[in-house]
Amino acid sequence: LSGSCYACHGPDEASREADLRLDLRDAAVAMRDGRRAITPGHRATSELYRRITTEDPDLRMPPLDSGHALTPQQIQLIGQWIDTGAQFPRHWAFDKPSRPAQPVVEQHDWPKTPLDTFILARLEAAGLQPNPEADRHTLIRRLALDLTGIPPTVAEAEAFVADQSADAYESLVDRLLNSNRFGEHWARMWLDLARYADTTGYEKDQPRNIWRYRDWVIDALNADMPYDQFTIEQLAGDLLPDPTTDQLLATAFHRNTLTNSEGGTDNEEFRVAAVKDRVDTTVQVWMGLTMGCAKCHSHKYDPITQSEYYRFFAFFNQTEDADRPDDAPRIATPTLAEAARQRELREALATLRAEYQQVTPEFVAARTRWEREIAQHSPWSPLRVESAVSAGHAMLTSQEDHSILATGPAPATDDYTVIATTSLPRITAIRLEALTDASMAKQGPGRSRSDPNFVVNEFNLAVQPPDADEDETASSAGAGTNSTKLTNARADFSQKNWDVAGAIDGDSKSGWAISPQQGKPHVAVFELAEPLPIEPDTKLRISIAQHYGGSLVLGRFRVSVTASEPAKLVAQLGVASEFAAIPADQRTSAQQQELDDEFRKVYPETQATENRLAKLEAELTTLEKQITQTPILRELPSSRARPTHIHVRGNFREPGEAVQAGVPTAFGALPADVPLNRLAVARWLTQPENPLTGRVAVNRFWARIFGIGLVETEEDFGTQGLPPSHPQLLDWLAIEFRDSLGWSMKRLCKTMVMSATYRQSSHVSPAAKEIDPANRLLGRSPRFRLPAETLRDQALAASGLLAAKIGGPSVMPPQPPGIWRTTYSKLRWETSAGDDRYRRALYTFWRRTSPYPAMTTFDVNSRETCVLRRVRTNTPLQALVIMNDPVYVEAAGALARRIVEQPATDVRERVTRGFQRVLIRPPGDAEANRLAQLIATARTHFHNDTAAANALLASANFPPDDNADPIELAAWTVFANVLLNLDETLMRN
Repeated sequence: LSGSCYACHGPDEASREADLRLDLRDAAVAMRDGRRAITPGHRATSELYRRITTEDPDLRMPPLDSGHALTPQQIQLIGQWIDTGAQFPRHWAFDKPSRPAQPVVEQHDWPKTPLDTFILARLEAAGLQPNPEADRHTLIRRLALDLTGIPPTVAEAEAFVADQSADAYESLVDRLLNSNRFGEHWARMWLDLARYADTTGYEKDQPRNIWRYRDWVIDALNADMPYDQFTIEQLAGDLLPDPTTDQLLATAFHRNTLTNSEGGTDNEEFRVAAVKDRVDTTVQVWMGLTMGCAKCHSHKYDPITQSEYYRFFAFFNQTEDADRPDDAPRIATPTLAEAARQRELREALATLRAEYQQVTPEFVAARTRWEREIAQHSPWSPLRVESAVSAGHAMLTSQEDHSILATGPAPATDDYTVIATTSLPRITAIRLEALTDASMAKQGPGRSRSDPNFVVNEFNLAVQPPDADEDETASSAGAGTNSTKLTNARADFSQKNWDVAGAIDGDSKSGWAISPQQGKPHVAVFELAEPLPIEPDTKLRISIAQHYGGSLVLGRFRVSVTASEPAKLVAQLGVASEFAAIPADQRTSAQQQELDDEFRKVYPETQATENRLAKLEAELTTLEKQITQTPILRELPSSRARPTHIHVRGNFREPGEAVQAGVPTAFGALPADVPLNRLAVARWLTQPENPLTGRVAVNRFWARIFGIGLVETEEDFGTQGLPPSHPQLLDWLAIEFRDSLGWSMKRLCKTMVMSATYRQSSHVSPAAKEIDPANRLLGRSPRFRLPAETLRDQALAASGLLAAKIGGPSVMPPQPPGIWRTTYSKLRWETSAGDDRYRRALYTFWRRTSPYPAMTTFDVNSRETCVLRRVRTNTPLQALVIMNDPVYVEAAGALARRIVEQPATDVRERVTRGFQRVLIRPPGDAEANRLAQLIATARTHFHNDTAAANALLASANFPPDDNADPIELAAWTVFANVLLNLDETLMRN
């Protein structure tokens, strides 16, 4: 009924025909025009039965042009169902699971765990017996590949085979579960669900820095984070109280959505597309439902209305991201090593700063002597300002302390001109102080409210003779003035790339700035190239050009001159020197602090500390610039909350009825007394009332371990999905996972692999092949091809090439040339060097429009959308990849090199050694003889064609070795290549 009839007679009101609904019993049995679609107990008087059996093509249901048809067996089944009362039980997956009783079985000595009784009961009912336990070589290889994705070493296998203790198997399981390789292997499954990729997708498919999320998944799995917490942090880590950086990083799960950076696109269109993807992915991953079907109309098969879709959409419609090219919002997400170094540097800096600020008796005595010297012999003489002019129409006003304060308009750029006099007989240097003031944002010293920095592009000093015209003196040209050459610029601080020397270099595009040290005073000193004699009544004209823009102009400043020798000015850079003239008991604490800070710059005992501070601060700055910025979810403030409307026919440009956030009513209510946000959704998914989350999760793990889920259609637990092969076992596992195992994913894996069901051999008996050809009853261990990533990792591990590093940025192993030829992107595949060439497949750079070809051949998806189940294929291209892809050829060469380098008494010993490195078990006599013959044949071939031998070794990336026999190495490379391509090698047995 669901598959053939609900499309026209189901939940979707928009597509319902004849206003007849067959998914609800009351509607199906209701009297309509004197007839009932279904008359319980009587197929003969049921209009539905008449329509599915009539020969009249105009009345036949389903219609002949609908694409649906009922088989005679299905028609008979519907008839029987009507005759027995036409009961409408709720779809099995929509009822909460309950713990079933353990089945009664005859073969009491076979089950090793409660799980086995459910399997054995079905086998016994079908007249089948389970297989005996597999041999130990098979078990350790199976376990290692299933739990870590890496085969065991020969030594590990032989130790397990020799260990006859009662707990040998369990100890092996525990060791593999505790390996960091566990998280790497199982992360691969989750990254398919998270649609993780290193690029943004769509046409340009630009790079995206999101690898820290991949590492978060690995770490969470290795730490055995409970599945409910794993869920909450990824869906709503940002909404937890005081979230950690890792909890914020977890929300990158939903930042894996595509971003369209193509010019001319509508950002809102693609923001909405991303939100819909998050809705669809959330429900598919955690509940195994195709909720996306309800975007345009109510779901035709499952109890999800279009209104409910957009109510659920409302939860995900409130995040800050909006299809921006910069992927904002992002946060710094240091690795464990980076975070540890950050802490070390910050702690060391705190200790040094405290040491730097210490006021010892020796410091006080030296500072007092210095203050006395400064107070008595300060060389700086503030100019007497006669006029100050702003070209940008700001008001420049002289203050009592001889400083000049700018008020009024704050133009984008400005030129200040100050006309002043001095009583000094000569001038050797001029000082510009950029001062703070309460009238400016953050105290200035710049006037911009958004950035209180300043940029002095040019600083000039000119001399006007006493007899010059007053108007000319005040003018910008200053006829008769003589510019004075300034040199040897120094400042207490200069911004990177904006050194104070730029203020006197004659280049208007350079200049002096002080970011990030805004909010505090600064000083610059410029020496005169030659001492300047000053006649009585001589006027000085100071010009300050500030042309950067953005109101980055001085807000308060002071100009002073000196007649002292330049060598004596080194200790006079501080802006607080003037405070030395104030008696110590009359200074404010701020004035004294500034004096202390200035003194430390010349106090020998603090200079070493200051140097260490500068070094550590520079290292910290460099480190923090290197830390990856990862996109995360962040909720909009309530004042900017977006309204949510139904999208008519799924079109975001056609808003329909407004809706409030909510969940589909068929699957339980939201937790009480929680805000309506994503955190509520995460808690709703993991509460006991949700019928699907536990079932879907355990089914996913079962599918990875046994090759196929108890529910084969992992992506669809709805009415269109296949029913479970063992419904009671599925419910038992779901309850066990939640209640007994505490949502522990490692303990769930252990529950499965400790079972007798898992430990069976994969031998197929004739009876089992006839009764259960697809092995849905699990009377034998499933035998299936390994995933693409595991195939690659296995080859590298067997050859000894596999790099041990865990985590870090994605890498680019060899791939065929020309794969990434694109019109709109400069991104290029740059083959990684060193160990990065041989990282696990998990770390391969993933470009959505062009995934790694050796893995796409083995059924990996592009990850543009969430994929819950990879469908295995079997094509000739797969064998060609294993035989010819650079990774596998290099692995074969490395394996050959290891075989040849180790001493051996004969070919047979080397054959056995190589065979075991790949297949773990020793070869049988027939296998060893055939492989020895292969070596002899290959030697003969390469002896007659040394060019072919050298070509093979070159493709295998052999390092030059004058002592190596190329014929021998090439022959063993062929041997290794054959081993890596054996059916048994590619399979999980």
